[in-house]
Amino acid sequence: MTARASRDDVTITTLDHEASGENKLDSLDMLQLAFWGCLLVAVAAASIAIAWPGAVGGTGPILLISMAAGGMVFLLWVLKGAGRRLGLFPQKGAAEDAVNATMPRFGWIESLDEAVLIADQGGAPIAANEKYRELSQIALAGQQDSATAVTVDRIFSASPGLAAPVFRLSKSAKAGETHREVLPAMTIGSDALPVQYEASVAPLPRNRVVWRLRRINGAEAATGAADMKALYVEDAPLGFFAAKPDGTITYANGWLRDLIGLPETAKNVRLDDIMRPEFVRMLGRDKKSGAPGRANIMIRTRDGVEMPVQTMTTWTGKGADAQGRTVVVANSQSQLEGEGRFLAASASRPAKPEGDPMFDDAPFGAVRLEGNSVESAIILDSNKALMEMAEGRSAPGTRFSDLFSAEEEDGEEGLAAKLIEAVDKPMGLKLAGEEPKSVNVFVTLDNMGQPSVAYIIDMTEQKELELRLAQGEKMQAIGQLAGGVAHDFNNVLTGIMLNNDELMTRHPVGDPSYENLKSIHEFSVRAKDLVHMLLAYARQQTFKREVFDVNDFLSELSILLRQILDERIEFQNIPQRNLPYVKADKNQLETAIFNLVTNARDAMLQKGRAGGKLTIRSSRATAEDAHKHGFNFVADGDYLLIEIADTGHGIPANIMDKIFQPFFTTKDVGVGTGLGLATVYGIIKQSEGYVCPISKVDEGTNFQIYLPALKADEIAQPEIVGPEEEAVDHRPVDISGRGKILLVEDEKGVRDIAVMHLISRGYEVLSAEDGEEALEILEDEAGSFDLIISDVVMPGMDGPALIKAAKDYLGDARVIFISGYAERDLAKKLDDDREVSFLPKPFSVRQLAERVKQQLGMRKEREAA
Repeated sequence: MTARASRDDVTITTLDHEASGENKLDSLDMLQLAFWGCLLVAVAAASIAIAWPGAVGGTGPILLISMAAGGMVFLLWVLKGAGRRLGLFPQKGAAEDAVNATMPRFGWIESLDEAVLIADQGGAPIAANEKYRELSQIALAGQQDSATAVTVDRIFSASPGLAAPVFRLSKSAKAGETHREVLPAMTIGSDALPVQYEASVAPLPRNRVVWRLRRINGAEAATGAADMKALYVEDAPLGFFAAKPDGTITYANGWLRDLIGLPETAKNVRLDDIMRPEFVRMLGRDKKSGAPGRANIMIRTRDGVEMPVQTMTTWTGKGADAQGRTVVVANSQSQLEGEGRFLAASASRPAKPEGDPMFDDAPFGAVRLEGNSVESAIILDSNKALMEMAEGRSAPGTRFSDLFSAEEEDGEEGLAAKLIEAVDKPMGLKLAGEEPKSVNVFVTLDNMGQPSVAYIIDMTEQKELELRLAQGEKMQAIGQLAGGVAHDFNNVLTGIMLNNDELMTRHPVGDPSYENLKSIHEFSVRAKDLVHMLLAYARQQTFKREVFDVNDFLSELSILLRQILDERIEFQNIPQRNLPYVKADKNQLETAIFNLVTNARDAMLQKGRAGGKLTIRSSRATAEDAHKHGFNFVADGDYLLIEIADTGHGIPANIMDKIFQPFFTTKDVGVGTGLGLATVYGIIKQSEGYVCPISKVDEGTNFQIYLPALKADEIAQPEIVGPEEEAVDHRPVDISGRGKILLVEDEKGVRDIAVMHLISRGYEVLSAEDGEEALEILEDEAGSFDLIISDVVMPGMDGPALIKAAKDYLGDARVIFISGYAERDLAKKLDDDREVSFLPKPFSVRQLAERVKQQLGMRKEREAA
């Protein structure tokens, strides 16, 4: 170890002399020459004294001593090795250097496991470790003495491609800066083994520079080189790059750098800098198998232009040491002559050499898949319809299952199970995106049992139709329930009202019981109004539709609306000229608007609000205007639009689909019935229109009412939807009379009290509890009745069926139908010209008596005519 250190120190000293530029002359050191001369004379004199003692006399001992001393000096010189180091005639200062050689210089570089050179800023070697000298020997193929070191540029002089990085390193060394370069692949020595180094320079004290050359592990895999041919990819007429598993590009050849405009000095370039993430996944899909993978991808230049190219990628190694090598070939259909650039494809995927119109132009989504299972399959290609449907997320390289929302399918496992079920049969899934779409997915397998093609059909509109149908059926079912409840409750309420009227006649004003009976009457009236709301929602009211001008209607209604609004609310009615006429029931439409205005008033005054603004606006509209707001259920046509807009607190989106349901309310307990909007919905639907709410929380709500606009030839006389309810004059009149009446009512309590009241007013009354019993009475006493009063809905034979069956026994008798809810077009069910009247339940004794007197009077007038 000491001998090698001494030899290295001498070498370093020699290199130091060379680096300093001092060329030592081989001239002799006069002092040392005199020393050797004296020593030789002494030895010669001593030899003569021994040979001829007499000749020397008394000086003989002195000569002997001199000879002994010289011999000892010479012996020590030889034993210590200084003679071998200095030579027989050493240069000037060699002795001093030999002494200093016992002190090691830059000894720490031997402990490094990489090639290290200590040089001055100009690159002249000063010291080098063993690995650097070995590298020098290999690079120069034995042309250099192993005891000496060479400059870095001499080691890499055989590789022209390294000139640029070595120049940059040298420039940094002269400037006293730290610099690092990953050198391109090269061959070292006669064996032509491909290697790659990372070179760095760093400044040291006394104007020294340390050069470090670290060999990159797995460089052979990174370069993809197995022989000298791979080293010529730098100038190859096609693209090549090597990348790590994390996406870092370790090398790109000149062709590819020119293509994407990447400078040779670019650092830390990643795959996702030059291509989209889906294409990065495509290049890495065969990482585990190691099989070559082909792909059509889009490569991105520095100016953002994407160009289609074809790639072939192979992977070697595992884990973090894996290396990918990719060959990039120009797409022949898109290359521009005279330029090394490509024309970016107009589609979002690379152009295919062979077009497939059935795939590309299909009106539904289609993808080509590759993989062992449906849930892990990768998209190879997707058609235009799917790219639009998936908002551009179905690009090649994307995992097929990533197109769908896992949250809608109970997580990844649920989604995977549904994708498996989609093989050879359609399966409903949710296509992920800002607005998830309902789709049907159908997957086909190839002859190897692997997913080949998948078809995605947009079912969003159909699902919306199904939801609307289900909602409509739900609302219809609620309406039927409301109508049935109203019918039964009307029977009960009619009995209460008739009995209460009877008691009030027996206990007039001043009687102690009168106030209690009056309170019962008031509650009955409130219950009657509540039932009317239910009937409105169930669309089972009697409508008297007439043609009118909405502007005139709203102008008159505005006077009443101002009375129910708070003075803190600003009210404005904005009419538009030349509005179309509509056909509707004014009273019912007035009720609907009153309910909307009341809700708007409450919304603007509740929770400490200081008021707001209510606007009623009328205008012409079409179905397209409604569709713009998302109300696609509005049928095509022209409409009159009435808008009731407020600046209240608004309606949250999560309850928007519930606001028209009966008894649903957001008001405090005891405030409102929850039937206001339900009534509005029923009235507008029965008017063949639509009510569409638009609302934003804390901004307000706008209820849009679309009523069908009438054409000129449709403007006619008022239309009665259901039996006409004649106007009743409430002036005091005589309600007693004469005549024979048949009363048919299945509710015993109503039947008995009605019969009692009619008899008390002078009429002869017979009663029947159902249609069959009534028919027997009519057969037995054919033509003897003046008036038939019949409930509409009864067990077995209903009222209209009874009148039809008994038309030969009725003679000139008139008919009054009574019912808890209105039956539409009752007259059409009778198959003759018989006029009928309708008295809705609940009714009072006076209303019943007045209607009977009226109908019998009309019969007498007809007989007299």
